[in-house]
Amino acid sequence: MDKPKILIWDIETSHLLVYTFGLFKQNIPIEHIEVDRHLFCASYRWYGEKKTHTISILDDPKRFKKDHHDDYYVVKELRKVLMKAHAHVAHYGDGFDMPILNERLIYHNLKPIPKLISLDTCKLAKRHFNLVSYKLDYIARHWGHKGKLDNPRGLWVKCFNGDEKALKQMGRYNRGDIDALFFVLKKMVPFVNHMPMNAGLFYERLLDEHGLERPRCVNPLCGSLNVIKRNWQYTRIGKYQRYSCKDCGKWFNERTAQSKGIPVK
Repeated sequence: MDKPKILIWDIETSHLLVYTFGLFKQNIPIEHIEVDRHLFCASYRWYGEKKTHTISILDDPKRFKKDHHDDYYVVKELRKVLMKAHAHVAHYGDGFDMPILNERLIYHNLKPIPKLISLDTCKLAKRHFNLVSYKLDYIARHWGHKGKLDNPRGLWVKCFNGDEKALKQMGRYNRGDIDALFFVLKKMVPFVNHMPMNAGLFYERLLDEHGLERPRCVNPLCGSLNVIKRNWQYTRIGKYQRYSCKDCGKWFNERTAQSKGIPVK
């Protein structure tokens, strides 16, 4: 099989338009919702490619002219893209992006997306790194990236009102999120010991001159054969050959123990 198809994606959503009697501590009845939340755009990039793509409500001019809150085109096209992926990457994607998308799929009577491997960078960061903030912008800047793009005051309101110039600017802002997300993902994965993705299932297994399988980096973003033996990993019941990838720096162990100790009761 070829390299895994890993999709990095992000969505930008609208406000709700509601009727309220005040600004603080309001309990707003659902019948006071005039316009529900919807998508302005979605951006994505396949890992290994340089170009970031954006799907916007502007891309269907007839539908946009009729109702600039109609996100059917964005939802439909984003579903097509995700259907091609083996794994997807979104910051807090399990808690926000994917549930929002699923709701919009139901709303537009579209079929669901099959279960994909999720590489949620927010979850991975919380599990493996002690950071003072787990916001994407902070992590990216803290690790050396320029961070997310700034957005001018009132951008979301202008987009909600159908301002085409603002919606194009929202697309640029959305693509900036993908750049930051790509950077963070590439930085963190070599440090993650238990990835929710088995790279060995995707890359071709190659044999050496002795007929033995050549070790390959287990980092799903790498998969390099440029690895070297680095001592041993000892557990309570076995001794495993340890490897280090010279390309991405990832450490990993051989799958089968070289020797076993006395069974632990």
